[in-house]
Amino acid sequence: MAKPGGKFGSIKRQHGRVSGLDELLDRIISECPYVTRIVPGRMGRKRGKTAQGFRIQYPTTPDGSGDRDNATGLKCIYTKAGSWQEVFLVCSDVWAAEAWLIGVGIAKDRS
Repeated sequence: MAKPGGKFGSIKRQHGRVSGLDELLDRIISECPYVTRIVPGRMGRKRGKTAQGFRIQYPTTPDGSGDRDNATGLKCIYTKAGSWQEVFLVCSDVWAAEAWLIGVGIAKDRS
């Protein structure tokens, strides 16, 4: 179940998603208090075997500067069965969201 409130607390479902991603995104948006919106991005295929996983790549900023102090979200990659998809998480607190994702075992640490 998504958080109430129109634009916030929702998952953009306009485009296709890699198999299994919807369940994961539903869990994040309903359980993580720091993620306000989720926007799935580009998807593609990888050669060889790809382990299923959700990895945080880097924090995002509104102006694209990469300034950690102005971060408003996280760019993540979801992989499963030779496919990958970008996932953008819009967060009220980026660092708390990252700690939550790693703490509950959804995401792997960036290091």
